Amino acid sequence: MKLLKVTKCLNWLSAQNPTMSSTPTLFLFFRRGIPLICVTLSLTAILIHPPSAGWALIVAVALLAEVGTTFYAGAPYVAKRRAITRWDGYWLMFLRPFFRFINLEDRWLRSFCAWNNRRVSKTFKTKRVGKAIVLLPHCVQLVGCQALVVENISSCFGCGQCVVDAAAQAAMNYNWDMRVSPRSRTAYSEARKFRPDIIIAVACPDRLVKGLLKLPEVPSYAIPLDLPHGMCVNTAFDFQRLSQAMNELAETRAAAKIQPLKISCR
Repeated sequence: MKLLKVTKCLNWLSAQNPTMSSTPTLFLFFRRGIPLICVTLSLTAILIHPPSAGWALIVAVALLAEVGTTFYAGAPYVAKRRAITRWDGYWLMFLRPFFRFINLEDRWLRSFCAWNNRRVSKTFKTKRVGKAIVLLPHCVQLVGCQALVVENISSCFGCGQCVVDAAAQAAMNYNWDMRVSPRSRTAYSEARKFRPDIIIAVACPDRLVKGLLKLPEVPSYAIPLDLPHGMCVNTAFDFQRLSQAMNELAETRAAAKIQPLKISCR
């Protein structure tokens, strides 16, 4: 009965705020809320049962220190990013079955990505990085297109029927390092070989989370895919968001001298 009430409450909050999944609100509600509730219970235990004050105080201080990591920003966040990301990942995975059960798993994952993005943005907006890589999934390419964009994004035909066209144009105009990968494992390999200062990754929420937790040492900005036709088929994403992230987080580079091939598609 209590679980049903919690589910109804979360669904009501999502209905009142449709953008909740694109903000860190949902993740932070539990990430900070649960430890703070436990702190309150520990302090209450001290008042109710003074002999337990020692252990209760230790627990309360430890939980406050744990919540304190969620407020790290700038240099402290970068220095401890690996540990912070992994610890946030434990919270994500611990509560994931619950959100899957109440049919809010996608919102939970997107909220985690939004929380990651907020921290990365705060850290690098004032000091942009010099070496960034953009990772795109192969499923953003129109089904049936013969352009070999996995081998080279500049191979895009420029027909404008999928978002790869805009991405290829931007890669040429602003000299972005951009890869289109058929598998998430290939994307991780590309990122490790490139050794970037930051990764701008586009993928479905599940793959984004997997990447964030597999490469905690590299700051990453995660952009979830839209799935108008289902998983892995003619997917799309907000290109303006990608462009904004690159402009705000990465240093401007000289334009590339090559231009994408233009072929009319019929």
